[in-house]
Amino acid sequence: MKNSSLKTKYVAPILGLVFFLAVWQFISGFYNPVIVPSPIETWRSFLTLAVSGLLWEHGRQTIVRGFAGFGLAVLAGTSLGFLIGLNRTAASLFQPLVVVLQVTPLISWLLLAMIWIGFTKVPLFIVFVTTLPLIITNTIQGIKNVDLQLLQMADVFRVDKIRIIREVYFPQVSPYLFAGLAAALGTTWKAVAMAELLSVNQGVGAGMAVARTNLETATLFAWTFFLIILGLLTDRLLSYLARQKLNQWM
Repeated sequence: MKNSSLKTKYVAPILGLVFFLAVWQFISGFYNPVIVPSPIETWRSFLTLAVSGLLWEHGRQTIVRGFAGFGLAVLAGTSLGFLIGLNRTAASLFQPLVVVLQVTPLISWLLLAMIWIGFTKVPLFIVFVTTLPLIITNTIQGIKNVDLQLLQMADVFRVDKIRIIREVYFPQVSPYLFAGLAAALGTTWKAVAMAELLSVNQGVGAGMAVARTNLETATLFAWTFFLIILGLLTDRLLSYLARQKLNQWM
């Protein structure tokens, strides 16, 4: 059983990656590198970006903007989520706003942000406005599924509101909240790259814009590879933190 578990956990993903690279290499043989560069050409471009320092210079800008927008969305989203979930008046006031945030196209936010706040702050704003509704809706969903018997028991024993939120709501809302955070974090890196592509000259998105202009498709793939790595690493980190926190509450 243990060997089977290890194979599922480590060997299967490696075989899947090898298969993907083999298919990619096979397909690239039928096309010009400008259309579909090979994995080797993409890796060379990635190393060139790393050695030149562009990878770290642009990557740092993207990471700072992404985490800044994501962090603001977490603070505002959890607060609004609890407010909407616990207060009917607040739900009536803010629920339509959440729906508006969800359905407004990303390109509309991009263009409006360029007009409202200037180009340099557009990536942070775009991350914030695209991840905020994910966190709010998941928090609200978690509050709706809190065990009513625990709330009734807390009411009988006259437990104060702050303690109820800390010891009843937070442990039960956390799985929903972490699911929202995972979805928001995945959206973060796509949103920040898109915003950088159209608004600034520093960051991974800006690097992708230069590669597109120069028809350097392998470099474009390399930047994409960097975003994928960034997304995987942050997702694994969040999963680890979620397990630690949930185990602490269980």
